[in-house]
Amino acid sequence: MKLSRAILPAALAGALILTGCSAGGSPTKDDAGVDCLAAGTASKSIEVSGETGTDLKLTTKAPITLAGETERSVLTEGEGDLIAEGQTVAVSMTTFNGTTGDEMDQLAESPVPFAKDQLVGWAYEGIRCAVPGQQVALVAPYAEMFAEADASTTGYEGLTEESPIVIVMEFGEITEGSDAATSEPGTLEADELLKKAEGTAQKAPEGFPTVKLAKDGAPTITMPEGVEPPTELQIATLIEGDGETVEPGDRVYVNYRGVIWRTGEEFDSSWSRGEPANFTTTGVIGGFQQALEGQKVGSQIISVVPAEDGGYGAATLEQQGHEADDVMVFVLDILGTVHAE
Repeated sequence: MKLSRAILPAALAGALILTGCSAGGSPTKDDAGVDCLAAGTASKSIEVSGETGTDLKLTTKAPITLAGETERSVLTEGEGDLIAEGQTVAVSMTTFNGTTGDEMDQLAESPVPFAKDQLVGWAYEGIRCAVPGQQVALVAPYAEMFAEADASTTGYEGLTEESPIVIVMEFGEITEGSDAATSEPGTLEADELLKKAEGTAQKAPEGFPTVKLAKDGAPTITMPEGVEPPTELQIATLIEGDGETVEPGDRVYVNYRGVIWRTGEEFDSSWSRGEPANFTTTGVIGGFQQALEGQKVGSQIISVVPAEDGGYGAATLEQQGHEADDVMVFVLDILGTVHAE
């Protein structure tokens, strides 16, 4: 589950009028004057303890019932200027299965450019009324997070298509357009992307997992019998495309599937969510970045990623329910790229 990856003092009374802050200090309208996403019974019930993105716990008793659309409540009020289009905000996030109360993901603080056309819907709704120091809870329907994907393919135990998702976000520093922000690559439309990798098949090195493709290009990944996973990052090209070369900082559109070497179980997949992911190469883990930069659109890449060499790290793997030394295997189809300016 992924987002796209000097606070100025508030102008006191003037800022309250412009941002529509309530008496309690939380904005009621975003910077464009649009009402913030409304709270509801489900979001108002959310109580948590611990640090967002690290060890946050849901203390509300599950199951949590969501009657309709996504709801948003402020858990902790912030202080400062409301975020505006084109700025960047530091976001930490934790998600929970609202049916069981179980933790799904802990995502440490990371800068997120705030641009409507670059954020998935629930993330945009969560962020557009943000101020520094604020902590919010969203409760969203399963379909808002995973579209039409079968819950059994998401890798989250106990998750069903009826499960609401609890998302807790905490906002840190909001920065004005920096060089990094202003050079953020543009976007592509769906009809500008390849449907799957296409090019010349390449033989994977000995000891790599095998990959079989469905008609639509979705990969099935099988580990080699009797082979121990590598302790260093390993990358190989399975299909060599002939499109544009992906450069550092580019926005890349990718269909990917990730499995754990030890179990073969899927833990993340854009194929399962029904649409490609897009991100800048400098905003993802090293095992993704190094697999993409220098490759051509149309290529299919396999990246075998140890926790501490291009991966999420042992602590994050354990938080996600894996072993600390688990090795991840990604197969990535590069469908399009937009060069950084």
